[in-house]
Amino acid sequence: MKRARRVAAAIVAPALLLAACSGGDSDNADATGVPASPFAEQVPADESVILDAEPFDVSGARTDQLPERVDCTYDRAGNSARPVTLPPTSAVPATGVISARIELREGVVELSLDRAKSPCAVNSFVSLAEQDYFTSTICHRLTTRGIFTLQCGDPTGTGTGGPGYAFANEFPTDQLALDSGEAEVTTVYPRGTVAMRDQGTGNNGSQFFIVYDDSPLPPVYTVFGNVDDGLSLIEDIAAEGTTPEHQGAPRQTVQIMSIQIGS
Repeated sequence: MKRARRVAAAIVAPALLLAACSGGDSDNADATGVPASPFAEQVPADESVILDAEPFDVSGARTDQLPERVDCTYDRAGNSARPVTLPPTSAVPATGVISARIELREGVVELSLDRAKSPCAVNSFVSLAEQDYFTSTICHRLTTRGIFTLQCGDPTGTGTGGPGYAFANEFPTDQLALDSGEAEVTTVYPRGTVAMRDQGTGNNGSQFFIVYDDSPLPPVYTVFGNVDDGLSLIEDIAAEGTTPEHQGAPRQTVQIMSIQIGS
């Protein structure tokens, strides 16, 4: 009980910190036209339920395995930062992993994208990468205190750009019952996690973040992969700091040269 009470109280700071990465609030829409309202503004669970809830393990597997193929929905939303077509929507693979290679000026970051956890997020990421959406873009935001993330995926470099479409959250959010209190209890996003920038409002687009050290966050950010190699590059970038301090643009410019998709 004491552990749950502590993590419930701890949710406020990390939620607000990553919300700042979204470049908007419930009263505004970002450049994609998608409202950036924080998940916390949904109707919360009863306080007694929250205090009894245990943190959700975002590093675990789905409770129920998905079928081998699923259908995905990508809704048009605002203007695209770059011209792209919508990802495929039918018979999207929902098993296994696929590799991705992020080429930075500083070196290479190797990813494993988990289609069994979040097939629609992986499908979107792969589609955008294959259309060169991420090529010659900067990672515009770094957080270095409390939570430890590098945020990328916006060609405008402002934190407000997107692909002109949005899609719903997947794992772990779709494993939670909102009235259970689980969605409001901070958990740990482990070092190496790759997740979508969203707060449970179903406005995922192209922006994603890489966790370079264990970070306390509410379980409302879709996990779709892990870093296999190259995380030390991001740690070195983080060591250079941000402007302004602790959360802002990396002092060392981080440019994605390309993202290559493997098999």
